[in-house]
Amino acid sequence: MKSRLKHHTPQYIEKTEGSFNRAYHLEMIKDEERVSRICAALDENLKPDDTFCELGAGTGLFSIYAAKRCQKVYAVEKDSQMIQIAWSNIKRAGLQHKIELIEGDALEFELSPRADCLLLEMMSVWCINEPQIPVMNHALQQVLKKGGKSIPARIVNLIELGHYTFGYREVECRASFAQFTGIRAPRIMSASQVFNEYRFDKETELFFEKEVEVEMLLSGPVNCARLSSLVQLSPSCTFFSTDSLMPLSVVPLDKEIRVEAGEKIRLNIAFQLRSSLDKAKFKVLSQKH
Repeated sequence: MKSRLKHHTPQYIEKTEGSFNRAYHLEMIKDEERVSRICAALDENLKPDDTFCELGAGTGLFSIYAAKRCQKVYAVEKDSQMIQIAWSNIKRAGLQHKIELIEGDALEFELSPRADCLLLEMMSVWCINEPQIPVMNHALQQVLKKGGKSIPARIVNLIELGHYTFGYREVECRASFAQFTGIRAPRIMSASQVFNEYRFDKETELFFEKEVEVEMLLSGPVNCARLSSLVQLSPSCTFFSTDSLMPLSVVPLDKEIRVEAGEKIRLNIAFQLRSSLDKAKFKVLSQKH
């Protein structure tokens, strides 16, 4: 039996088909907050004479939506199973003449002339699990015209510290996990602190190592961090978190410490984009009163 976290985790490296199972694609198109926010960003960005490109088109939902609002759509998807589903949806919408569906890897796709607007919704918390950053770096060079509009436009990554019981009685299993609806949340004990920001009008490094200081608001034991991301889809449209897209995520610290309210905890955080949360390092460096 696969865990729900596995259900949400892409398999880009291990296989070229079925990167997500169909049940997850269904969950995504039924996620009203996700769909409505992205559609609102498309409404704000698209003009009737624009060329639009979606990298990672999935079921074709957003490419179909965009095709009703612009001149031409290029929809790129590497999963051959989803290509069949997307093409069926495009034909059902009667938009074969406006949408060019392309089976291929977003990291290799090139477009000329380049697109006026790009949607890249390979979004995971802190962009660690999914290949959004390397794909965006490539798209800036080969897909999106200079000065073109990207959705999202920027992502701000936040961290909070707290305590979580990683087990039951004498049994413990420390692991990162997504805080889906119904999953017990950690006891948050700190202010929310900005860790970093990605801006999608320029290329971004794929490895991050940085120290950050977090102020504690409550006293007690601390052994985990909760990660979240604030997404600027377009100038007037933002997104935070749902179960199907960028769920709040909890990661264990390298050790448990006792803190006092008002204390500042300094952490060293290191991670490689397009890897996994379990490989990220969250190390306590010092405590300052």
